Amino acid sequence: MYKRRDIREAAVQFLYFADLESGSEPSCMEDAFWEMTQEQSLRSLEKAKAKAVLHVSQGRDSRLAKLNKHLETLLPTLKAAGDCDKLVDALNQILADESRMNAAVDLLKANQQKKNSETPLENNTQTVMATNASLIRRRHELLETLQDFPQKIQSLEPVTAAINHLSRVSERLTAIEDPASTVGDFAHIRTSSAEITSFREETQKLVNGILNHKESIDASLAKVIENYAPGRVAPVDRAILRLAAFEISQCEDIPKAVSINEAVEIAKKFSTSESSRFINGVLDAI
Repeated sequence: MYKRRDIREAAVQFLYFADLESGSEPSCMEDAFWEMTQEQSLRSLEKAKAKAVLHVSQGRDSRLAKLNKHLETLLPTLKAAGDCDKLVDALNQILADESRMNAAVDLLKANQQKKNSETPLENNTQTVMATNASLIRRRHELLETLQDFPQKIQSLEPVTAAINHLSRVSERLTAIEDPASTVGDFAHIRTSSAEITSFREETQKLVNGILNHKESIDASLAKVIENYAPGRVAPVDRAILRLAAFEISQCEDIPKAVSINEAVEIAKKFSTSESSRFINGVLDAI
């Protein structure tokens, strides 16, 4: 669970990374910054997702083999009937997606087993998830199509039973990423994903607040620091001062003493002892 200190530190790092005095647009730096900052967390999350996908997909081959066996007998009969083209097409589309699904799972498994791969694990996982979503749509379409062929429902029972078995795998795959899911097996994955997303959103919200009030923040610092100019203050110290000054002036729910103390502690971590004393004196005078 990320704390407010983590968000403050990430905001300071972003302000330093974006280097506001260089003239670059900070928004252009966001993706690069977060890829770098959250690289380890994202990698761990994607490994967990891939492991869960492969675990859930165990047994798909045998279930798909049963479906193929039933359809080998049934499809020629449906085609010969001459009036079941729509139904045949729906079944063939499911078979095609099931085949793509198996191929996607095999690629993910091969990627996971390799220490170095040109394809990011995330890409393979998302391919499985996208194919799974397509399969779910295909199955719904088949159920709708079956309503037009009531006389075939009984003969298709072995096929629909095999499809239902595969559907259970799909439901569990969907649960891996679905925030509304109640499947407990994957709660840790959904929680980690939500925390990573929330951390970025909360940090960017803080950064955007600082950027939107940059002029007034610098004006308040200029009243305290003699001959103040952003370029005359070390970039890290400048970022810390701007963050704390923003909290003092704009965040009524945060006591001034807390903002100052947090800024001093961040300065001790990212800057020098001299900087922490300087920052403490400036913020105390605002």
